Amino acid sequence: MYHQILATGTLLLAVATQVDAVRWPSTFERRNATTLAQNAATLVQNGTTLVQNGTTLAQNTTTLPLNATTKCWYGSDFPAESAWLSFDSLFEKWRPQFEAQGDTAHELATIKDALRSYSQQGNFSAALATAVMIQESAGNTCQMCGDNAASCGLLQVHGAPSACAGTAHPCPDASIRMDIRCGTVGCGVKGSNIKTCAARQGRKWGEVLRCYNSGFVPDRANLRVALLGDPKYVHQIANILLGADYVKLAELGGAKCGF
Repeated sequence: MYHQILATGTLLLAVATQVDAVRWPSTFERRNATTLAQNAATLVQNGTTLVQNGTTLAQNTTTLPLNATTKCWYGSDFPAESAWLSFDSLFEKWRPQFEAQGDTAHELATIKDALRSYSQQGNFSAALATAVMIQESAGNTCQMCGDNAASCGLLQVHGAPSACAGTAHPCPDASIRMDIRCGTVGCGVKGSNIKTCAARQGRKWGEVLRCYNSGFVPDRANLRVALLGDPKYVHQIANILLGADYVKLAELGGAKCGF
């Protein structure tokens, strides 16, 4: 009987030990479980943050202008004014090119002031006038006259003075200012300028540029139709306004874009 009681006690002790082992994890196990739970909670929080950040990024992306990149421009398509570089950004982007061809710091200061003031007078963006200047003369104050010497100056327009054409820098302030006045708001000479073309075309800037280049708009549905002008003219200025440099303009000004 004594042995049976002892055996039974031993068995009960073993069972109790097993139950205790199941019901009571060690301190080490409990700490690990707590750490895992905390890490899991952190992962969930981080995942939520990533989702929130991703949503914000998507929202911010949708606010970018639709025409914010250079491309091939067809038909009557032209970038919205909200997508253009600012006047200061565009001018400063091209400043190294202006300097490389000989424009002095004083000439550039005069050019920039005249572009700003006459564009304000004409009620259009100075960035537009700057892009026209880049296309017409690359900002060279001593640019040769075109159209059999009929179109001169920074904006290559009728009535602009020819005194600086083909000469050494610097060009006098008065000549620079008259160049820009003639091309932006006019100087009393028959011919196109940005202000008169804007009034004629209802400030549709692609048409305004075709008017400036050709004297009129042969086909509003296809601004590459130039007759007396350059078929690439509107296309090139659109890309200048969006930040294209000479390399990009050359890339987009050939067969890639149908020219």
